[in-house]
Amino acid sequence: MTEEEKKETGAAVMLVPCARSDALGCGIARRAVEMVAADTPEAVVAEAEDCPRAGRRFIVAVDGSSRCSASNVLAECRVRPAVVVSAPEVLARAGLIRPGADPRAHEEELAAALAEAIEESLKKVLDEIRERSRYREEMVPALQRFRGIWGKFEALPPPPNGGPPEPDRKPVELLGRRARNLFVRFDAVVPPAQWAEPHDLFQDALLCIAYACEGWASGDAARWEQNVEKARVQVRPLLRRLES
Repeated sequence: MTEEEKKETGAAVMLVPCARSDALGCGIARRAVEMVAADTPEAVVAEAEDCPRAGRRFIVAVDGSSRCSASNVLAECRVRPAVVVSAPEVLARAGLIRPGADPRAHEEELAAALAEAIEESLKKVLDEIRERSRYREEMVPALQRFRGIWGKFEALPPPPNGGPPEPDRKPVELLGRRARNLFVRFDAVVPPAQWAEPHDLFQDALLCIAYACEGWASGDAARWEQNVEKARVQVRPLLRRLES
């Protein structure tokens, strides 16, 4: 698959080397990312300026030197990479930068060593992508149930003074029980580590919906209002991630 074909099909990971220049570190960084992309269908080589600020693509920045840094250019574009690989650090750690030796004489060896380090980082990124994909899939039925609850919940007016009559209470009490049942369902879904906090907030929001419904059914306006606002705030972080 060519780079253009990968871009068209939406490769999950963008490998971003430092800007094109005659500097040795930049050449090594570019050669290394080309090696990795050639063996990785999920990855495509991209320029920092072409990277999206948000979305489902992950970005791995490869810095050729301290003076030519892909991560700095990404920061200027307000793009946060998932991983930053520093060519000088990788090659020094591997003992491939030797005093007095001309690095240009073994540029391909240096690029291969850097490519290996990029692949190690890429494995972690791809594992995270797979975890998020698994989580999104498992969350589909839960979100369908949530949207049914949320639509009815958002349509509720404030509770009437003195409490609602019994016929009006029944459907709201049922809505609260549905929210509690979905709260329990969330215990069966394990989120990716990076999404554990928004997952927990969303689950707590389901209890807030239940509490708000109880407040509505009993005519407790304060309990209703407090929990409505908490639920609205707490569902947003996870929904933003799942809908991005």
